[in-house]
Amino acid sequence: MSERGTVLRIEKTSIHDGDGLRTVVFLKGCPLKCKWCSTPESQCVDIEHSYGNIMTADEVIKEISKDEIFYFHSGGGITISGGEPLLQTDFTSKILQESKIRGINTAIETSMFGNFSDIKKLLPHLDTIYADIKHINSDIHKEFTASGNELILDNIKSVSEIFNGNIIIRVPLIPTFNLNIENAKGIAKFCNELNKISMIELLPYHRLGVDTYRKLGLGYDFFDVKTPSCQEVEEFANIITKSGFKVLF
Repeated sequence: MSERGTVLRIEKTSIHDGDGLRTVVFLKGCPLKCKWCSTPESQCVDIEHSYGNIMTADEVIKEISKDEIFYFHSGGGITISGGEPLLQTDFTSKILQESKIRGINTAIETSMFGNFSDIKKLLPHLDTIYADIKHINSDIHKEFTASGNELILDNIKSVSEIFNGNIIIRVPLIPTFNLNIENAKGIAKFCNELNKISMIELLPYHRLGVDTYRKLGLGYDFFDVKTPSCQEVEEFANIITKSGFKVLF
């Protein structure tokens, strides 16, 4: 019997979630409670307000396989995102495994907030990991996400020691939270101590999820927060670049 999971949606021909044209499978459920989250409909693992569907891994693979020719010609593939893929590890693993059998490039976007044993299940079936580092200070991280960052940083460190694929660190740049020099220096220092960090990607805050909060009847603390200016992003990026990393933003 095929593994079953809760899928938020499947988006095709994405160019922002890995190399080439990609199919992105967004799963529902996330263990963190980021105050700025742009996809609040992904936070709960249950289907709510018509957001989400129960699918088998075979059904997801069938959708993915429809675009194999585009992956081949563009250097693309499949990316599993969230929510958090680590909350549905067996489902995620099955999709990745079947994709690799078909020669499809694979990636996940993850907070790295999960059991390392679950992460290890995915590694043999992955080409690229996009891992978030939201803040280097655990107390501040907990204030804005409801959890400290120790498990996240430990998992990133452990994966960097054994994973043979690409590891790309992503930093969401959120004014009032982490858009400052101290955080940039801390993240750069942490990444310099690791192996196999291919690149650091900066993701400036945006307000695309505001309407969804209203639809779900949820409060939102960041209504008045503005998107970072180009200068603010460049200043953060320059600190990372000086540490020897390629930075994308």
